[in-house]
Amino acid sequence: MSGIQLNTILSQFKEYAPLYLADQSWDNVGVLVEPSEDNPIIEKILFTNDLTEPVLDEAIERQAQLIISYHPPIFSPLKRLTQSNWKERIILKCIKHGITVYSPHTSWDAVDNGVNQWLISAFGTNEQDYTSRPIEQVKENDTPSKSQHLLTVTLPKEQNINLIKDIKDATVINEISCTTSNGPAIQVSISCSSRAVSSIMDLYRNEDNILKTIQIVDVQKPLDSRQGYGRLIQLKESRTIREAIENVKTLTGLKHIRLALANNKTIDSPIKTIAVCAGSGSSVFAGARNVDLQLTGELSHHAVLDAIHRGTTVILCDHTNTERGFLNIIKKHFEQIWNENQVKLLISERDKDPLEIV
Repeated sequence: MSGIQLNTILSQFKEYAPLYLADQSWDNVGVLVEPSEDNPIIEKILFTNDLTEPVLDEAIERQAQLIISYHPPIFSPLKRLTQSNWKERIILKCIKHGITVYSPHTSWDAVDNGVNQWLISAFGTNEQDYTSRPIEQVKENDTPSKSQHLLTVTLPKEQNINLIKDIKDATVINEISCTTSNGPAIQVSISCSSRAVSSIMDLYRNEDNILKTIQIVDVQKPLDSRQGYGRLIQLKESRTIREAIENVKTLTGLKHIRLALANNKTIDSPIKTIAVCAGSGSSVFAGARNVDLQLTGELSHHAVLDAIHRGTTVILCDHTNTERGFLNIIKKHFEQIWNENQVKLLISERDKDPLEIV
């Protein structure tokens, strides 16, 4: 297996779902654990919904060098790394085994054809079945940088590339050896914010032979109406709550789900408007209150009571059961980009929702 450079793989994940789509007000996305080796070759990638200790043991056993954990294993700042806390043990063990951890989380929620789009596929797969839109659109001013750029610069071979790598919001994607009129050189491709562009320019401000090689391309895709959190769908033809339940069970593979029927409704009552949110829909559903059905992983007791008194039926599947099935979709997507002789894509067999009905 030939493998692919880590930075190349990460850039393709970011191309699929740019990190500026994530909810920057609270989420923690991107590279969370970085290997000590600079830009290593990756031969195996393990996808998981949650990075738990059993999943990490599986990654080590299956010799994965990169873990894509949908949920970030680090949310709150860590004050120490000890063996007394399971999350801290995971970070220490990843570092010990040279495993990189990358989390896309809400960027996968917001992107078109992401987690929420997979979830609404329970009710059909094309515009003949329904119309859809995000419940809450990504706001441009929520992003840490209004622009994302691709910058290339050609450096003499003796130049220290780590000066670039130390700049905040600058990620080296690729390094290519070349020859210039001044001798051996390296052409470096960097994904960076506007602020990082300025820092790189300042770095070589007094070196004209380097400065004149810098080329900058604006690569941030404009936000559009298909990008956002949750999905609101309008069915072309109504179906019963009973049918919707079977649709959800078929998609998720669950034998049982939790149902809260709206007041004065029966399981055979018709529905036509559906609000969907992978994970927890509590905040997103504030923008989709007057619908026939809400589908999500979890809601508070009082949010469910409020919904059924408004005439909205609620289906709950437990948090990660509304997310995990998407891993198969994303695996197939990247199998079209990387062939099996380059990198092997694995889905965790030990990742599961911590709750089960007994």
